[in-house]
Amino acid sequence: MKRLCVIIFNFFLMALPGTLLWASEGLDIPQELGNKVSLANLSGINYFFAHWYNDNLWAYAGMVTLLMGLLGLAIALVTDVILKMIGMEIHKIEHHE
Repeated sequence: MKRLCVIIFNFFLMALPGTLLWASEGLDIPQELGNKVSLANLSGINYFFAHWYNDNLWAYAGMVTLLMGLLGLAIALVTDVILKMIGMEIHKIEHHE
């Protein structure tokens, strides 16, 4: 029974964003979401991200989220290597009860 409740709850959570988008149809776009970044003085990576921001905000948000996750993983791995090099033991904490 618990498993069935979890499955139903997950379907509800997956359907919620679509329902909210459908309910918001016809509403005015807030000024903050309508702002566009000027591409005139940008080049390189700044132009790349500004172009994605202007064209598709969802793709931009997904790309930035993925990059932040990868950056966090890289920082964790470098920290792990440095701590092992200076002799600290890095491992999972084992709980003995």
